[in-house]
Amino acid sequence: MEEDSFPGQFKKLEDKIEELIQTCRDLQQTESELEAKIYDLEGALTTKAAAEQEYVEEKSMVRSKIDDLLSKLDQVLGPK
Repeated sequence: MEEDSFPGQFKKLEDKIEELIQTCRDLQQTESELEAKIYDLEGALTTKAAAEQEYVEEKSMVRSKIDDLLSKLDQVLGPK
């Protein structure tokens, strides 16, 4: 019968509010952790993209040098 009384209802309300506050704190903590994870992943992605671009440029340079060397060989040996 105490839950039906005003003090009982007030206590239930306080308990629910405390539960909501704790849930809000937990969600804020989770949000902070997720934001940190996103920041880390974006940094890793940027690093990988830069490394990939460097690889593409290096591959292009190597291909160009090989083509130049093959051209020089053709000039010396003549085309086959």
